[in-house]
Amino acid sequence: MRYQTVHFVVYAMDSGEVKPVRLGTTVSRRIGGAVVRNRVKRRVRECFRKDLRTLLPAGTDLVVIARAGTGELTSPAIVRELTTATLNLRERIKVSG
Repeated sequence: MRYQTVHFVVYAMDSGEVKPVRLGTTVSRRIGGAVVRNRVKRRVRECFRKDLRTLLPAGTDLVVIARAGTGELTSPAIVRELTTATLNLRERIKVSG
């Protein structure tokens, strides 16, 4: 399942196994230099660790792809967008599962 925000594309998939929720991130060079890309990845991981992991059922794999403009976002803005996407995907996982 996929959900798209202004700055992110988020995919969620139920792996079918009972295991912890996992995160994958992709931040391309279009976002910025290495410093900017690594900052975005750190912020996404922190958002996942603090907020998103508990929103998804066990066994879910979450992939976050950063889009243009993500490098200029503040941490609270990243949290808002990813929380919105995750809540939407959670509801869709419940309906299909």
